Amino acid sequence: MDRQQQFLRGLGLAGALSVLIALPAKSEIAQVTNVRVNQTPSGLEVILETADGKPLQVFSYSYGETFVADVITTQLRLPAGNAFRQDNPAPGISSIQVIPLDTYSVRVIVTGETGVPTAQVSNSKQGLVLSVNPGTETTAQQPAPTRPTKPSQQPSIERPPAPIPTPPSGQQPTLPTIPTSPDTEPETQAPIPRPSPDAGEPDFETPSTPPSGEPGVQIPPLPPTGPDSAQTEAERPVDLIVTATRTAEEVEDVPRSVTVIDREEIQQQATFSRNLPDVLGQSVPGLGQPNQSYRSFGQSLRGRRPLVLIDGVPVSTNLSTAYGTELRSIDPSAIERVEVIRGPSAVYGEGATGGVINIITRSPGEEGITSNIQADLTNSLSHIEDSFGSNLVYGISGRQGNVDFTTSASVVKVGAAFDAEGDRIPLAEVDASDSTTINLLGKVGLDITDEQRLQLTFNHFRDTQEVKYITDPAVDQDEDDEKARALRRNLQFIGVPGPQNLNTVASLDYSNENIFGSRVQAQAYYRQNASGGAFFDNRIFEPESLIDVANSRQETERLGGRLQIDTPFSDVASLLWGVDYVKEDIGQKFELFDTEEFDASGGNVLRKIGERDYVPPYEVNNLGLFAQLQWDISEQFLLSGGLRHERIGLTVDDYLTAEDQPITGGERDFDATVFNAGAVYKATEEISFFTNFAQGFSIPDFGRILRRPPEGFVAVESDLQVTEPIKTNNYELGIRGQWSQVQVSLAGFYNTSELGSTLQEDENGRLEIIRAPQRIYGAEATIDWQPTDNWQFGGTASWTEGESDDDEDGEYLALDSSTIQPVKLTAYIENQTTPGWSNRLQLLFSGDRSAGFEAELDGAPIESYITVDYLSSIQIGRGTLQIGIQNLLNEQYSTVQSQWLGGFLDSLDTAARGRTVTVGYSLSF
Repeated sequence: MDRQQQFLRGLGLAGALSVLIALPAKSEIAQVTNVRVNQTPSGLEVILETADGKPLQVFSYSYGETFVADVITTQLRLPAGNAFRQDNPAPGISSIQVIPLDTYSVRVIVTGETGVPTAQVSNSKQGLVLSVNPGTETTAQQPAPTRPTKPSQQPSIERPPAPIPTPPSGQQPTLPTIPTSPDTEPETQAPIPRPSPDAGEPDFETPSTPPSGEPGVQIPPLPPTGPDSAQTEAERPVDLIVTATRTAEEVEDVPRSVTVIDREEIQQQATFSRNLPDVLGQSVPGLGQPNQSYRSFGQSLRGRRPLVLIDGVPVSTNLSTAYGTELRSIDPSAIERVEVIRGPSAVYGEGATGGVINIITRSPGEEGITSNIQADLTNSLSHIEDSFGSNLVYGISGRQGNVDFTTSASVVKVGAAFDAEGDRIPLAEVDASDSTTINLLGKVGLDITDEQRLQLTFNHFRDTQEVKYITDPAVDQDEDDEKARALRRNLQFIGVPGPQNLNTVASLDYSNENIFGSRVQAQAYYRQNASGGAFFDNRIFEPESLIDVANSRQETERLGGRLQIDTPFSDVASLLWGVDYVKEDIGQKFELFDTEEFDASGGNVLRKIGERDYVPPYEVNNLGLFAQLQWDISEQFLLSGGLRHERIGLTVDDYLTAEDQPITGGERDFDATVFNAGAVYKATEEISFFTNFAQGFSIPDFGRILRRPPEGFVAVESDLQVTEPIKTNNYELGIRGQWSQVQVSLAGFYNTSELGSTLQEDENGRLEIIRAPQRIYGAEATIDWQPTDNWQFGGTASWTEGESDDDEDGEYLALDSSTIQPVKLTAYIENQTTPGWSNRLQLLFSGDRSAGFEAELDGAPIESYITVDYLSSIQIGRGTLQIGIQNLLNEQYSTVQSQWLGGFLDSLDTAARGRTVTVGYSLSF
């Protein structure tokens, strides 16, 4: 009853505010409920029927062989979807389209066969009537250049042709006219700027996905009117993905489990948290629960480590397998789309034993220049003081001729975090409290010719943090289980920066659509990362150690390139082949602080007095050769398969460990050859089955071994116990169903590794590699349902379990809960309450798990919890107001990661955030 009352109070407060703001918009918006096309002696009539017969205002213009009418303060509310199309409706007319232009506008596009059509616009009791006459033949003109698709190494989704034609090169369209009644003469005026999707409005040129993230059927354009008319295959829109095979494929043709998170959903989830691991943890089946942490530790994908890419550039490093921040490398405002391949893959090389998470940066808009701005304020409702945060984003993009560009800048400031009981959440590992995040994105593209494109992309991400409170170590001395408690500190770092995470990615992409009949794509890239924490007092744990008070700072630098060639053999078969190369330099240092000054200041002053290697500098080189065959045996049966051979080199110089143990360096070489094969069978237009066998591979985190090697380890070449990479065999079977109002998917998987790799402490606390068989299995399901135009429902389910035979005696024991997360269920309900006001409730359930505790790997069982979030979006003017409430019920709980860490030390069991509200406004111009 108390929880119900909390829910009603929280929802009622936000709902009341939303209602007061949103109500005036309803009476201003006309709704087009039907589109009819009637032939006339002189051509045809296009009739946009409205619910109340309200007169509509129109801007019209033409170019090439196209007439365009933009109807403002109007929305499409068609019975069978949100778009209309009819091909060849009358002699001289090739097509008619009626599509949403933005949330409050509708575009009518009439395309002639040999000339530009003309139209008379009038309002009647039925609605808006366009009397269309076919145009006379026009002088042949140079067609608009076809924009080459971008290299798949920079995985920007290749889109189907946009529904809005572009004027031929050098031809300017006639300026729009002021909306008039049929009896007044139109006057020209400047074009109305098209609102951007960043203002909360959908981008109708980007294929959208259902809110669960599973790629679904796009709402199809209507066929020719009439109850018995059938939609043709050519009219069925497509949703393309490049991450699965490195070439553009329709999702329904991919024999893998795929999740696509589009820009609209990313911005929706970013209202609750601008931490990308949390955004994806809510949306991606098979990925671990949101942990409210900057680190991906404790958030696996199908029980294994995923490979993370930004525009095709790997940001995962060999040293990030345990405490990586690879998902914390870019702000959501700079992201266009995220594609996730669930399950092992070798398509992009080493490191994807759990799958691939491909982050695609923002793309430019249409011709002209568009700016967008967003401002948010965030506050904890359980403790208002000290918890204020803000977010400010500005972006500008444009296209002029054969040049396009995109830039954006964001600054996020996060105040203190408080749990549901109003207690301050201390800094235990790495979180967002008292932090500032800056992200800068720049992208410039040049269409050299109709078939060649060059693109330069740069993104810089910077996290910095002030440490005002730390976790109180005294909690660990209490016998009763307690949550982590905040201890007041005001750390002053002298001679060294405080906690930070810096990530820079730059790439240069080139594509040529036709070199001797093949499509060639190349990419050169650079990535740099530097991250460091606050401090640790090693005297508590190892009084005799050479390291007293210190912090660790990791630096990695990666330089690489990709070349791939897509060679078609016929209309139904093609071969993708190429080479990848990458060189990564890795190191980690201890920065040593003055112990006497630290003690005298009460643990507040951290003055750097020296440094020494923690992980010695080492280099990893990867060279990969690959080939992938795609064969469409028939329209119903598709086959694909390929192989990859990878050579990996490790180089380490002679070094001293942090304990002054001398180690002789050297070189080690490893290689692996992996295969994949898959098939798709389309039983009907709506239902398809898929199956695949795929191998992924990875190498251990060498840094964690080299920094503190086991007893008897004196030389890298003779004592490093790695003979070959970790190879994973994955078997998967699934089904997809895509209907006009329902989209579902179900998949089951089983994967094994004969030489799995885990790190285990010996009796002296030193780490050694345990190579033992592992098996991981599970199932995932998604559903999205749109019963009406105004209602959407859906959810996901993820279950994963895994075991390891460390003794190789045939007895498998459960893996720990940092590797295998509990059952995760998500659900949402969304309502378009009025034309300018939408509301969404979403739920996340995290189950309990005791298998790791029973196997004596977890310090305590993992307990279940439920969270509920609420989001309201309101159109105000040309912008959007969003009100988001995270943890609406003010549930007191600890995330899976915190519970797992807290099983060993109570001071690491940090509670999750209590009820938190975010209010933001976004605008495009």
